[in-house]
Amino acid sequence: MDDEQLLTAVSEILWPDHRDLTCSEHGHEPGHVCLLVSSRADLSNLLNTLSSRYGSPVAGAGRLPSLPLSGQVDWRYVWPFSDRWVAFGRTGRGDDARAALMIAQRGTPVLERLPAGASWLDRLIAVTGWAPRTVPEIDWAAVESRLGTCLPSDYQALVETFGSGMFDHFHMVLMPDELISRTELAARLDQAPWEPHPPFPAPGGLLAWMGNEREQSFHWITEGPDPDQWPVYVTGDEPEAGQRFDCTATEYLFRHLADGRHPIPMPVDFRAHWFMDCSGDQELDAAMD
Repeated sequence: MDDEQLLTAVSEILWPDHRDLTCSEHGHEPGHVCLLVSSRADLSNLLNTLSSRYGSPVAGAGRLPSLPLSGQVDWRYVWPFSDRWVAFGRTGRGDDARAALMIAQRGTPVLERLPAGASWLDRLIAVTGWAPRTVPEIDWAAVESRLGTCLPSDYQALVETFGSGMFDHFHMVLMPDELISRTELAARLDQAPWEPHPPFPAPGGLLAWMGNEREQSFHWITEGPDPDQWPVYVTGDEPEAGQRFDCTATEYLFRHLADGRHPIPMPVDFRAHWFMDCSGDQELDAAMD
């Protein structure tokens, strides 16, 4: 199959995610599907397209999950999507080197294994199966000085743990520079559409910290002197009142992902949750030698 057919096959196997993964290759066990990569494939384009669709891949021997065929294939890059992995690697060396692409079953995290009293951030890490990586250092003092307020400590830890990306390919937590730009834009507007809450920096004003693909916005109500006590306020794309949740940002995000009875349900019931890394800070090497 050509490059476009290959990418279409990947998309069709990933979603809907209830298709059984049974490989047609002789002797291969179930739980994965091998996809034929043409010797004429543009591997750089293939990797870049996969990354544009599914985020920066997991890479490096210390971060790669256990994958089928690991004894036969040198897996280099892996992307999570619901309860599946998209894996790219190579077989052989020199003139015998060939590209390999596979969709494999991804384990569903078991939250019951978390210790009692685990933080909401720890629960988010567990439910997404995220392996924390090093993110660029953030000058929080400069950010808070620009905003004119301290920020909740759990938001800072969330950003430092996950970095830029999307939860379930849907929710995107604002990075500090985005938070600043949105806040300064909202402050220039005459009136917020969600009464009775004005935009920050007015007392009790709304300060956005997350958005999603449905044009919903997630704010703090900046009431009281302690940011760690600010409640969450969810608004839609219509000029009407939102919904208040008396919890932190990380608690709200975890419950929204993991609680099927949440008052604002997720639009898609994925079999597993994941974090799509949108940092774009990785050079992808498609070389087969």
